[in-house]
Amino acid sequence: MTKIGRNQLCPCGSGKKYKKCCLIKPKSDSQLLKKRDELDILMEKGWSLVQENQTTKACDVWLELWDSLKKRFKPEFRDVKEAETIFSGCELIYNWCQDLEVELGNAGIDDSTYYRERIAYCDEFCSIFPASGELLMHNMKRAIAESYFALGNVEEGNKCFKQLIEQYPNNIWGYIGWGDMYLWPMEKDIKPDYNKAEQIYKMAVGKGIEGENHLNDRLNELKKEREKYA
Repeated sequence: MTKIGRNQLCPCGSGKKYKKCCLIKPKSDSQLLKKRDELDILMEKGWSLVQENQTTKACDVWLELWDSLKKRFKPEFRDVKEAETIFSGCELIYNWCQDLEVELGNAGIDDSTYYRERIAYCDEFCSIFPASGELLMHNMKRAIAESYFALGNVEEGNKCFKQLIEQYPNNIWGYIGWGDMYLWPMEKDIKPDYNKAEQIYKMAVGKGIEGENHLNDRLNELKKEREKYA
């Protein structure tokens, strides 16, 4: 195909110069499809790396994908499910966004910088898609709080968990997640604080919150841990 100069007449027959006509028109569906395919390749590459246990490399690829996807999100998108219209790949964006959060947490175990990436990503996700489902938003905000604890910033972690249970008082996993930070500290050098864990767990006891059986399981685990190291 012969390359068209910017100042040549546009081949569409409009009589205008190419730079003021089709050059500035929106890309065709075929061009957008090509772009989507390129993003799909990044998604698949990330999955392959996850399966090979190369988690940090997978996260690098997927963060690149996230940056590319952000450029295509529209201001009117408030729920992540609305973003499915801009991507047709091997996985739904709704599912993949949650997988990225999880893998960033896994990568943080080997390299703490990925906990910071996790905080930034989850915070950005919540800002872009604030109308997403309650469970998804809860998980993203909980991931932020956990990551602060993993980085040793207990003060910020406590603040985030406090805000989480204030916003979602009927989600048992906010209380469990917070208590877990003291029962099973994410930092290797930090000793468990059984009293603090128990105090947080019991904040949800007797409130009739769905899933209280999971909370009772934690209290039983706490009892066993205390007896083990008594």
